[in-house]
Amino acid sequence: MQALMLIGIFVLTAAVLQFLGFLISQVVTNFMPTAGLLSFLVMFLAAYGIAWPIAVRITEWLIVRLGLELQQAETRAR
Repeated sequence: MQALMLIGIFVLTAAVLQFLGFLISQVVTNFMPTAGLLSFLVMFLAAYGIAWPIAVRITEWLIVRLGLELQQAETRAR
């Protein structure tokens, strides 16, 4: 259940960051038309890398807030 919550929050966070990146690139395009596409591509790719840590923190906060036990992944030492 926690993994499903994490994936859902990740998708929502990535969508919000993508929209913000689009808006910023439109502003950049108005001032410097040649830099608009580059700024969009950079923010498009960066949104996925930024969205994951944000989604993890939001999910952990929600789990604790709901009073559930936070599940930790098991790691095996070799």
